[in-house]
Amino acid sequence: MYKLLNGLKAHTTAIVITLTTLLTFSISAEYELLEAFYEASRTHEDWELDELAVLVLNLSVGLIWFLIVRSRQLSRAVKERDKAEKAAQKIARHDALTGLANRRAFSDHIENLKLSEKTTEKSIMVMMLDLDRFKAVNDLHGHASGDYVLTETAKRITDVMRDGDFAARLGGDEFAITLAPGSTVERAERIARRLLTAIAKPVNNEGTKIPLGASIGISRIVLGQGVSIALQLADQALYTAKKAGRGQFAWYNVEMDESAKERQQLEQDLRLTVRNEEIVPYFQPVFCMATGKLCGFEALARWRHPDKGMISPEIFIEIAEDIGLISQLGWSMLEQACNSAGEWDPSLKLAVNFSPVQFRDPNLVVMVRKILRETGFDPQRLEIEITETAIVLDFDLAKRSIEQLRELGVSLALDDFGTGFSSLSNLRLLPFDRLKIDRSFVTGIYSCLENQKIVTGILALANELELTVTAEGVENLQDHQFLMSMEYQCQQGQGYHYAKPLPGDEIDRLLETKWSNLHRNGDQDGVEPVPFAKFA
Repeated sequence: MYKLLNGLKAHTTAIVITLTTLLTFSISAEYELLEAFYEASRTHEDWELDELAVLVLNLSVGLIWFLIVRSRQLSRAVKERDKAEKAAQKIARHDALTGLANRRAFSDHIENLKLSEKTTEKSIMVMMLDLDRFKAVNDLHGHASGDYVLTETAKRITDVMRDGDFAARLGGDEFAITLAPGSTVERAERIARRLLTAIAKPVNNEGTKIPLGASIGISRIVLGQGVSIALQLADQALYTAKKAGRGQFAWYNVEMDESAKERQQLEQDLRLTVRNEEIVPYFQPVFCMATGKLCGFEALARWRHPDKGMISPEIFIEIAEDIGLISQLGWSMLEQACNSAGEWDPSLKLAVNFSPVQFRDPNLVVMVRKILRETGFDPQRLEIEITETAIVLDFDLAKRSIEQLRELGVSLALDDFGTGFSSLSNLRLLPFDRLKIDRSFVTGIYSCLENQKIVTGILALANELELTVTAEGVENLQDHQFLMSMEYQCQQGQGYHYAKPLPGDEIDRLLETKWSNLHRNGDQDGVEPVPFAKFA
């Protein structure tokens, strides 16, 4: 009926013309008006009534034709307006990139479930899905690739959904899903596992395989609690999933509230802290294991929170990666470290860690050159440490960056060797200067046969490739002595057995006193030093 009324409304002019014509014809026929007009025209020929009648007839036909054409134009305009309104409504309720519903449509869907007479359930399952480290995808591959990943993610979510389920993109890399009313806990977990499996498959974009992953938070809410509560609870569950290691799902429970609030506060504090450069470098000495000679320092990020004290790097580095501050933090650390070490003995090297995101910055070499120039730090003294994660995503780019950095005079070290995607081809094709054996293989090596075999293999490989090796995590005399007794030499060591990380002003003092001869001497923070005779 509605469509019929709209159709009649669109053709009002044509209908009026038709009815008017029929009415006029009926009146003329009833009163024989044409015959009367004919007689009058013959009686008064000098009035030229016939010519006047022809003129009136022509004008009437022209007017009728104009009205018909105008009616059709108005009809088309109405149709185009209706079409535009429908398109505008779709745009207002759908995400332009992925085609999924948007936050507004998601809110309306939950409200409609509450008001629907067909919904007998009093609660529904809500999922919050977030891509793991999506910021790195944009930074490493560009925003066009990031958009492609989001579109592909939306398709994979849609493929897993069934009738009654509803998915929306809330913004960025956040997606929300409501399961059909009546869904069980078992179904919710089954859907979550399917989503994680589907999204974990690498995205192939123009020949580049982009690794992907996701975390999911699930909550059950009572219809009527409100959309904001639904998303808040699912988001807190999502945070739990990410904190547990990503690539998994977690359910909301009441204990999450305090943890989520603490995380949010840390994020806010970290943004301000990074902007004010309040995360500072501490420096851990690196010694020659054979002679005890001080070789240099590794700069390590440290954050002393005004209320919480020292925050572990494992916590704030992960947060910095999640909220896109890791590059800004990395450049701040490099600049501060170069300023602190600029006046130290020229023979001392300075090692600085670069995150994978920072290492793949298009302005990498420009930024390093700029900081070296502004701080006056000698490039020959700088060693940049990267992990293999920075290499595997784009080997060609990594190779170019390493070669350009070496042209500046900067040396390169492969950090955490043995824990990631270790590949002989990386060592053969990339011009590294040093390998750093991860502390997980070094600490307690004297009592772990498996780690002894791994370190032996790494040292043999480095010896063949003529690479120097630094062992991280030398925590006690037994670790040191075992490394010194091995067939292949480990040239350098760092760890609490030698010295703990210290702030720059403390290093200045020690270089003027205890390390004035650049050798270990005296007691270091409660750790009895090894007599130098035993180092030979």
